[in-house]
Amino acid sequence: MSAGRPTLMWEAAASPSQGDDLVAWVREVALPELGSADARLFRSNDDRVVVIASVDGPDRPRIAADPGDLVRRPPHQWWFDEVS
Repeated sequence: MSAGRPTLMWEAAASPSQGDDLVAWVREVALPELGSADARLFRSNDDRVVVIASVDGPDRPRIAADPGDLVRRPPHQWWFDEVS
C-alpha cells in the first residue's frame, strides 16, 4: 500500500436558513485559503457543506477563516492520505 496525494476534508453545518450564504462564504473566503489545491465543494439536503481538497507536494493548507454565525457549530477538518 502506498500513500497518494494528501486530501483535506472540511465540513460545516449551516445555521438555519444560512445554507446559501455558507456556500457563498466557502467560495469567496475558504477556497482561496487552499491556494492551488484541487478543491471540490459539496452540499447536502440538510445544509451541511463539505470541501474535499487534494494537494500535490508537502504543504497541507487548512481553512483557518471562521464562518461565524453562518454555522451551527465550529467546522471540522481532517487530513487524509489517498490510498492507492
